[in-house]
Amino acid sequence: MTSQSITELTPEQGLFELSMLNAERAQDEFDDVMIEGLKRGIPPEILTRLKDIWDATQEIAGEIITIGKIIVIEIINFLKANSTITAGIAIGAAVSSLLLMVPILGPLLLPLSTLVATLYGAGVGAAMQKGDYSASPLTAAIALADKFFELFVRIMKAVSQYWKNK
Repeated sequence: MTSQSITELTPEQGLFELSMLNAERAQDEFDDVMIEGLKRGIPPEILTRLKDIWDATQEIAGEIITIGKIIVIEIINFLKANSTITAGIAIGAAVSSLLLMVPILGPLLLPLSTLVATLYGAGVGAAMQKGDYSASPLTAAIALADKFFELFVRIMKAVSQYWKNK
């Protein structure tokens, strides 16, 4: 893909890219995500929410897209690529980034974002009680997530343009 086509995708290019992501994820299993998540210290409550997202599908241009699988795998890839970030902060940043930048994902990610925000808030509160609280690492993690999900966000925005034009 040229740098110009990466900057802005047409609705058709977005649909093609999403279709390719869907094909790449067709054989993925949630058990692999569960094992990876537990190895990284992700609480089972969050993994359970990821399972709810994993099962979500959407018909787009006559094709059933496993949008939930794509989202969860992107989040796991973010965790793998940024292994030094605490898992809870990384998931919170990933979900925040996707919620804010991609309009069609909001309802799908809202239950997870609520849980992550609650757990993150509890963690920050515990750190503050110990006197170990510094500036929020979530802000830096969200900036990192924005960069990581940049292409995925462009794809989803192009697909949302397709829906608006229909």
